[in-house]
Amino acid sequence: MSVLVDSSVWRIGYLRGTGAADVVDQLIQDNLVVTNDLILAELTPPLQLRSEKRLISLL
Repeated sequence: MSVLVDSSVWRIGYLRGTGAADVVDQLIQDNLVVTNDLILAELTPPLQLRSEKRLISLL
């Protein structure tokens, strides 16, 4: 089962390190996260500013 993680979860939950971060981390490790072009367009600029190269490459 793949999980589409919405950009709001990424920005609010994951990047701020709230409880959603643990769940998303596990989904990433299990290779279950999927994304789409719109979510990538919203996430890539802030991730580049934060030098999150590992996360960008996983997406």
